[in-house]
Amino acid sequence: RHYILYTYGSDIGSALLVGVGGSGKHCVTHLASFIAGYKVFQITLTRSYNVSNLLDDLKILYRMSGLQGTGVSFMFADNEIKDESFLEFINNILSSGEVSNLFAKDEIDEILNELIPLMKKDDPRRPPTVENLYDYFLDRVRKNLHIVLCFSPVGEKFRSRALKFPGLISGCTMDWIRPWPRDALVAVSHHFLNSYPIDTTDEIKYSVIDCMGNVQ
Repeated sequence: RHYILYTYGSDIGSALLVGVGGSGKHCVTHLASFIAGYKVFQITLTRSYNVSNLLDDLKILYRMSGLQGTGVSFMFADNEIKDESFLEFINNILSSGEVSNLFAKDEIDEILNELIPLMKKDDPRRPPTVENLYDYFLDRVRKNLHIVLCFSPVGEKFRSRALKFPGLISGCTMDWIRPWPRDALVAVSHHFLNSYPIDTTDEIKYSVIDCMGNVQ
């Protein structure tokens, strides 16, 4: 999808993909990230996953994007929202690029010290003060970290979350992912099954191909 690729190159570098389950939101994200040369990051959801685990994952993302300068697509789906407070952190990132008190003082000092030679190289006239280094760190995060929200419009949760966390809308480029048309599904089935040997007549084989298109 060219929409999400355009999003990666725009000032609002995050996307909200809206579509029912199975419409291809995850596939679109992986494809666009591969084309753009970005890594895809997803949380590993477990029964015990909580806010503390989310913050640890955000630390990893901030180090990758802000310190290492790696382009990252953070794919976050609505079925991964174990706690509504998760969205507060996502909303803050989309609104300001910052999560307050994400790093302890010794952690942020270590990060800023490692950024000194990089900032001197990019902007030799900029003094390496703590404030300048922190702003430089956040600028790199905003440039390299792209959040891709994969939400379903079904039910009231989508509407209520959009009202409660406005950054989900204002901080993203929204793209509605429509269900695949039947002709496209049959074409996929035909591509994989047409040359596959089936001991039957052509008429029954094409009926199987058509049936598999419907099953998808």
